[in-house]
Amino acid sequence: MADSTINRYNREAKKYEQKWHKYLDHTHRMLLKHIELTPSDVVLDPSGGTGLLAKKLIAQNYSFEQLVINDPSDEMLAIARQRLSDKPSISFKNKKVQDLSYPKNYFTKIICLNSFHFYEKQDQVLSQFYKLLKPAGKLYILDWNREGFFRIINSLIRWSSSEYINTRSLRELQQMMSENTFNIQTSHRWNWRYWKLMFVEGAK
Repeated sequence: MADSTINRYNREAKKYEQKWHKYLDHTHRMLLKHIELTPSDVVLDPSGGTGLLAKKLIAQNYSFEQLVINDPSDEMLAIARQRLSDKPSISFKNKKVQDLSYPKNYFTKIICLNSFHFYEKQDQVLSQFYKLLKPAGKLYILDWNREGFFRIINSLIRWSSSEYINTRSLRELQQMMSENTFNIQTSHRWNWRYWKLMFVEGAK
């Protein structure tokens, strides 16, 4: 994730959830429709921000053994720590994804929500995800989909934003995951308001 993106989220952390409330509600709801967790799962949320996903998982009684919330933004992660510090099964890391130093085959599930477009070295990130997952582990990615009319909106977002943004189409994301030896299990694309979105599940 680019330093310019990290700096922006440090500045906007306190108003992030309010500003993006409807978008976050929709994308979290759609993600939770398509993922499965078990009490033995060791889960990585690689760009977990304010810990909103963890909050929703707990509220909806999803089970896991351990959940690591990572985010390179100090201010976003501070909110996650305050929100979830009383949960012994949740821990926190403050790294760029490619700098995470867990052993190989550590996690059973990785949930990448609303963040893949921020990664500068996306192939390197996918390689890191593959290395960190146990055999038969699952990677879930939900993000923007720059197909069709959303190419124009995506270009406007990139032009007007100080953040690094590299959005993929569904086909591009599937190809990148396959090239990093993920087995694509399922994928979906849909429209919501003016957003075009996608979900992909890949297995190691």
